[in-house]
Amino acid sequence: MKAKREALTSLFTAMKEGKVDADILDLLLLINSIDGIYTTSSCSGRIGIIEEPALGAKPLSRWLIKVHRPIEFEEAKMALKNARDGLIFLKSQPPIFHVVAEDLERARRLHELGLASGFKYTTFKVISKRYLVEINATEYLTAPLGREGNVLVSDEYLRFALEVGNDMLRRSKGRLPRLEENFKKLREELGEDELFYELAEEFRMGENWRLP
Repeated sequence: MKAKREALTSLFTAMKEGKVDADILDLLLLINSIDGIYTTSSCSGRIGIIEEPALGAKPLSRWLIKVHRPIEFEEAKMALKNARDGLIFLKSQPPIFHVVAEDLERARRLHELGLASGFKYTTFKVISKRYLVEINATEYLTAPLGREGNVLVSDEYLRFALEVGNDMLRRSKGRLPRLEENFKKLREELGEDELFYELAEEFRMGENWRLP
């Protein structure tokens, strides 16, 4: 599968460059080792403060801080000092995985797996003859903090918003072990992909990571 070869090459290269979220490395390797499926883009869940020129202007937005773990109050305060233009938001987002399946049956299985693992926003669609499954959860938070470089909320509110956002992040990340166990079961059913191990050997991935 040419598309999977390209996806694996991108993943292995990104891993070697330290551009993949550390807490989902094992899970990504597991998913991509399964016959007939592969990931395109994924995130282990994040929280941060973002500056947007206007509502919906995502391509022009700027992260003041973005981490894949609970954020500290002092970190947030320091980041807010760099705010300049537009609207300021605190955002907390759950883990998300984009997984391509080579056929409808595999896409259906992935959809069921995501839902069974607690990722209730899991959907799948057909894009350019590819079955793309988005494994996604419900814990999204967007809280306005200010505009045009001015923080318009009190420290008390900021602490409260961070507490809620951090709790949502922990809750959504807490489902990752169940998701990994379900992918292990799926691998037993669908089998392993020889292409994955062929490229893993070519990139010498076993020297730094434990392959599934």
